[in-house]
Amino acid sequence: MQTSGHQYARTEPETTVLPSVPSLFTSWPPIRDELETETSRLQDATVRECLPFLTAPLGSSQDYNEHGVPRLARDKHASFLHRSLEEMPAAFVGFDASRPWIIYWALTALALLGENVEPYRERVTQTFSSMQNASGGFGGGHGQMSHCAPSYAAVLSLALVGGSESLDLIDRKALWVDFDCIEVPRLIRLLSWQWLGQVKQQNGGFRVCVDGEEDVRGGYCAMVMLSLLKLPLVLPPDAPARKAGLETFIDGLPEYLSRCQTFEGGISGSPQTEAHGAYAFCALACLSILGPPQQIIPRHG
Repeated sequence: MQTSGHQYARTEPETTVLPSVPSLFTSWPPIRDELETETSRLQDATVRECLPFLTAPLGSSQDYNEHGVPRLARDKHASFLHRSLEEMPAAFVGFDASRPWIIYWALTALALLGENVEPYRERVTQTFSSMQNASGGFGGGHGQMSHCAPSYAAVLSLALVGGSESLDLIDRKALWVDFDCIEVPRLIRLLSWQWLGQVKQQNGGFRVCVDGEEDVRGGYCAMVMLSLLKLPLVLPPDAPARKAGLETFIDGLPEYLSRCQTFEGGISGSPQTEAHGAYAFCALACLSILGPPQQIIPRHG
């Protein structure tokens, strides 16, 4: 722009790129116990190994980005994840009950990296079809009882690979109501209303499996599956929670989650227990499914 024969250059304000890793995690702990034990030596060794990846020391051979952390080796990560979806070494037999999670984590990471996961559709569908139970829900492995956590991982994995085949595992006959008026995939055999109705509790919460522990994970996983599959929210007629006057999967759930907040502000797995970050995620995410976060969280937080 010109004024009175003079030209003024427009200057943009300087921006400062803040490091993405807080300084607390880029240095040794400010308070250290002088007592040396095997555990403390292992912890120190771990810190020495990790610190170079959290900072950008001079002379390092690592390729750091503007935030001071190593750049993501996308190709190497993708190759590792693809391999993790192949046949596992014999030592992984101990992770048999975690098979749905291994598949879900690998598929999610590949999708985030921009990889096409649809070629895994047939294999993922075949793998999870063998983990479903006639009563509804998925077990962690073949012949294992249905559990909310592996059911959550299985449904999201099927959604990631996409296609009608992947959601063709539900048998509508396993449901207690006619779905002809609702567009729901035939996937309901492994995640039937009948089973979810059995884990809904009279206090509003959910167990993670029939006769299993009750905590916020069950509520979060159940609401993810119910919403993703667009299942009706009314409880089956034989759901135990109906004895307390509850009629839907949502009844009493926000209040249950609210009772899980502890005196220090965190959220525990169940009322009157210790707060934990993972439980806080489950509770807040569950509330965000039940309603607009800006409304429902202040109401029940």
